[in-house]
Amino acid sequence: MQADLILTNGNVITMDDDRPRAGAVAVWRGLIVAVGDEAEARRYEGPGTRRIDLAGQTVLPGLIEGHAHPCAYGQALRELDLRAVTAPSIAAILAAVAERAERTPDGGWIAGRGYDDTKLAERRHPTRRELDRIAPHHPVYLTRTCGHLAVANSAALALVGYGRDTPDPVGGRLGRDERGELTGLVAENAMLLFRALARDLTPEAAREDIRRAARAYLALGVTSWQDAGSRGPVDLHAYQELAREGALPVRTYAMVRPEERWLIGAAGLSHGLSIGDRFTVGPSKLFMDGSGGGRTAGVFEPYRDEPDNFGITNMPQEELDAAVLEGAREGWQIAVHAIGDRAITMVLDAYERALARHPRPDHRWRIEHCGLMNAERLGRMRRLGVLAAPQPTFITELGDSYIVAFGHDRLTCTYPLKSFFDWGIVASGSSDAPVCSPDPRVGLYAAVTRRTERGDTYAPDERITIEQALRMYTINAAYTAFEEGRKGSIAPGKLADFTVLGADPTAIAPDELLTLPVNMTIVGGEVAYEA
Repeated sequence: MQADLILTNGNVITMDDDRPRAGAVAVWRGLIVAVGDEAEARRYEGPGTRRIDLAGQTVLPGLIEGHAHPCAYGQALRELDLRAVTAPSIAAILAAVAERAERTPDGGWIAGRGYDDTKLAERRHPTRRELDRIAPHHPVYLTRTCGHLAVANSAALALVGYGRDTPDPVGGRLGRDERGELTGLVAENAMLLFRALARDLTPEAAREDIRRAARAYLALGVTSWQDAGSRGPVDLHAYQELAREGALPVRTYAMVRPEERWLIGAAGLSHGLSIGDRFTVGPSKLFMDGSGGGRTAGVFEPYRDEPDNFGITNMPQEELDAAVLEGAREGWQIAVHAIGDRAITMVLDAYERALARHPRPDHRWRIEHCGLMNAERLGRMRRLGVLAAPQPTFITELGDSYIVAFGHDRLTCTYPLKSFFDWGIVASGSSDAPVCSPDPRVGLYAAVTRRTERGDTYAPDERITIEQALRMYTINAAYTAFEEGRKGSIAPGKLADFTVLGADPTAIAPDELLTLPVNMTIVGGEVAYEA
């Protein structure tokens, strides 16, 4: 057997407990055939073998994004960038909207993403009247960083039929001022009509959004992502077409909403079935609540600064029970978005009831985000075999807004990474992009420091080691997708996906993780990115 590729003279962190470190790897037809020292790898060398001298660089298993929305991230890259780093005030947001309005024909949508009211100079949301003044002839729709709230101007509100007398939709909320007039703020299910109208989503646009997101992810060392909910059938078709063409750049494990399962079945796929080794159908995904920083996560106690606000739950317990039971009956892996303690409890109740009726020894059902926890909920997760999909990046990028919304006392067991390990609950690492930066280095930094952007620290007892953090982005993430047998560690027989770094993340200071060079990304034995 002649290797197609040999990596030599490296510092290989395998994440394989049987052989934690190595110096060389040999690859044949996209699979790893040898891991060890240079002599072992060179046994497979032939005249056609490409040899890369790593010169001491560190090799990890290809990093896995355990929960994100890549299609929406690709879309966000073509919309107005309203993150605090580019638009730190409402004035800056309005200036960006005005500039886009000048070069957009009247009636054309203006969309933006990424503002965070807790980081703006004014510490509030923009309003529809402010947007009306600078873009009176365009519908404007600006999504908060969390993706669970947005602000629309009057033209956009009129297009979806929202007015003063419109009641709050089930599982949603319309912002109103003291006179009962709409402020333009919309939350949760109140956003659905805007999403349908504001997107420029043709089949080719969906394909380009995936490619655009993939370019960014590959440059960050990510070789696989778990899509935690696409924008609908057009995205699922785009994934499948790219996979069939051999043109899907990043390996994809795609979650589908219950109403989309018919589409998957019509394509001849169901949970766990794949197109090649690039596209796999993942869990049936449900949404139970909103965001912590946006104060729409379903909680038992009201938010610290909003004593009448207990968040939003998207459905009653009976409806959630029925949806989970249906997925269990059909044999699906199930994943539910739940951040608040009330929402998480509702999910665990639904899981326990469904598993009592349809026992499965290795279901790997998941709670996406899994934010506000305590010992009782951790114990139930362990007993039921439920997995966690938290976002360490939230701690750094959104942590300051959590401190404002909850206070330190309620955050002692929030995104409890150490507790997940201590309780034996498998937890993956992820970013929820475009909610936060897709950069895994931010997640690694957050996991080991628990430090926010403003320099505060919360729940410091939940810090984990860098070795544990790396597990979250490699073998643990693979496990949550039933893929630990083919990815997540560097071992013979597994996919030849590698992330090549300029330094050893286990041997540098935590602050240096943020600037750790990503020098090369290899997918299936092919160099997909090189710095």
